[in-house]
Amino acid sequence: MTLIRKATPQDSTAVCRIDAMILGNTSRSTELCTAIAAGQCYVASFDMDVIGFAIMNQSFFNQSFVSLIMVHPQYQKHGVGADLLLYLESICPTDKLFTSTNLSNKRMQRLCNKLGYDYSGTITHLDQADPELFYCKTV
Repeated sequence: MTLIRKATPQDSTAVCRIDAMILGNTSRSTELCTAIAAGQCYVASFDMDVIGFAIMNQSFFNQSFVSLIMVHPQYQKHGVGADLLLYLESICPTDKLFTSTNLSNKRMQRLCNKLGYDYSGTITHLDQADPELFYCKTV
């Protein structure tokens, strides 16, 4: 069973390892450690191993925003991303929860649609030729 909890500094190595594995580099390590220290990172674990994480804060027009969800490749397509997003919905301190994903990330788009998120709009010019799609759910 997947357990989700707030990340601790002891989780930083595992969180950064998963991110680097998927991203292909360690460019976000400082950002991830800052989110952990600020209490904005949540980890999913299975058999005591961190298998995924998500970051949520209230930096998006004073609304809750999930800026990142990452799941270890070995555990993708097993519902871990959905578990993380549902957990964040359950603890969300605002009435609405926003998230976003690139147009190329069909898996995250399907997850948002499956969990009842409404498409909110698109922003271009963030990533070259890959617009950012925003989603919102009233929680």
